[in-house]
Order: sequence, then structure tokens, then C-alpha cells
Amino acid sequence: MVSVPTSLDGVTPAWLTDALVVRKPGTVVSEVRVDDVIHGSLTKVLLAVDYDANPHDIPGSLYLKAAWEDHGIPTSVRSEAVFYDLGQPEVDVVTPQPYAAVHDEDHGVVVMENVVASGATITDPVTPWTVDLVADGLAQLASLHGRWWGDGRVPGIPDFEGSNALGAILMAEGYWESCVAGPTGIHVPEAFRDRERTRPMVEALWQLDTERPLAFCHGDAHLGNTFVTADGGAAFLDWGGVKAGHWAREVCYFLAGALSPDDRRDHEVELLEGYLGGLAAAGADAPDWDAAWLTYRRHFLHGLLWFLCPTQMQPVEIINASVERFALACTDHDVATLF
Repeated sequence: MVSVPTSLDGVTPAWLTDALVVRKPGTVVSEVRVDDVIHGSLTKVLLAVDYDANPHDIPGSLYLKAAWEDHGIPTSVRSEAVFYDLGQPEVDVVTPQPYAAVHDEDHGVVVMENVVASGATITDPVTPWTVDLVADGLAQLASLHGRWWGDGRVPGIPDFEGSNALGAILMAEGYWESCVAGPTGIHVPEAFRDRERTRPMVEALWQLDTERPLAFCHGDAHLGNTFVTADGGAAFLDWGGVKAGHWAREVCYFLAGALSPDDRRDHEVELLEGYLGGLAAAGADAPDWDAAWLTYRRHFLHGLLWFLCPTQMQPVEIINASVERFALACTDHDVATLF
């Protein structure tokens, strides 16, 4: 069993060889150099790797993710490592190519493709995607959701139902009001500016999100966690938030957050129909149209809560781009009347 290194000092040629040969037998690493380290909520390391034997043509530029910061969240990288180890091979979802996914009960490390070096483009969340790209992403989410429909988890991953504890903190009195009055609250519609009036709607939405059947979800499928492949297709990054969740929460969050308001208005019906068709094709008992349409519309409120995102986590311009898209959707669909 390959150990999980607890710091960058543990990423030696011998360790990387052991980690890579699980998926890529015959690989022998001769040297590992650190080209860059990005410190944030997680530790992200760009590695330059030389090989004595490389029968699978693994690139010389690799990307490693770990939770080595003092404030890191080990369970996040562990979840991502387990997904890449056990789940990703079974679904038709485009991700960075994983070369090693090492995990124990508490921690994980993932070594994967450097997608930029492979010709991909990391998405700018302020710039909407095209309708075709969103349709491609929805087809992949349908495959993901349908694979473990009604179960919601990859074998080996614990139940990710969890709670909305973070959301409850963000909706605490004082914080809500400061966000409404601050730079990220400028697009919040009048119907949702008052915390006491909005809170019951949000709590009703959270209750809806616990209703079965649950699906295995990416968990945070916004544009900041996507990239466009070298051949122009949609792809998803950052699988540390995988969880059992409600399909509509993920679909609405992705669809409405990725499209311009005009494209969303013109194409959301056909896009949702396409997703439901893909869900059925994946073997799931897809909801009927009326139920799906109502549930999808209610989930615009979840996306609107972007205005509560701390600016230490995302720049104001990214938060506001998302808030505006969901605010207009809430207004278009008169979401305040749906609860």
C-alpha cells in the first residue's frame, strides 16, 4: 500500500514511482523537481518529473494536490482521491487525467495531468460558456448522476449527505445584512434582501435537497471548477466536494451559472430536457417534466446565495457575475412565489 505523504518532503522519486505504478506499471521516476507551489485552501504543486522508464508516456509536467496547509481540509483531498481511484473510471465525465490517487482513512493526495500543458483552457468564471459547452457539461453530469442514482455514493466513499452547516453560518444574523449592503449584494433582488423573509425559503430548499432519490454529485459545479479541453469540450475540476445530493441543485447551479441570462432564457428548457434524457439513458428513473421543471426553478435561490461568499474565497467580480445571473433567473421565474 502506498503511503500518503504529509508534506512536500515526502514526494520523492521513490514515492512517486510507487504511486504511479498502481495505474501505470513499469514506470520508474528518476527525479522530481518543484516548479511552483500554490498555497491556498489546499496545497497545489506543479512538478517537473524525469523518468528512467516511462512506457505509458506520462507527461513530464504533473500537478499534485494535497491538504498540507495549517488550515487545509484533509477530507476534501481524500474525497477527491477516492473519486479518482474508484469513481472516475466508471463514468463518462471529462476530468484531468489522474495518474495516482493515494488515500487512507483521513487524508489523500492526487497526482494528475497538468491540463494547461495539455492545451486546455481554465475557465474565466466571469465569461459565460456557450450553449453547446453547457449541453456537453450537462450530458456528463447526467452520466455521473445516473451511475449511482438512488445510492448517491461511489463504493468506498462514506455517505456525503452532510448538512448545510456552512450555509447556516453564512445566513447568521449580521453576516447576511453586511453582505446585502456590501459590494456583493448589489444584484440581490428586493424579494430576497430581507433575511427573515428569505430564510424560510432557503430552509425549505435545504429540506427539498434531502429528498430521495439522491445522486452522486460533483458538489460544486460552477464555472470556476471547469476547463475547456484542447478539442473544445467541457471538463470538470476539483472533485473534493463530491457528495450525495439532489440532481436539480447541481444542474441548476451549473446551467444558470454558466450561461449568459439571454442564453439561459432561450435554451434552458431544451437543456433541461436533454439532461433528463441523458439521466434516463444512464439507467436512472428520471423525474417527469412538471416535477423537474418546478424543482429546477426553485434552485435558482441556491445559486443566488453566491452573494454570501466571502471575498477572501472569491474575487468580488466573480461573485457578482454569478449573483447577477441567478438574480435575473429568480426574477424571471418569480422564485419567491415557489415556496
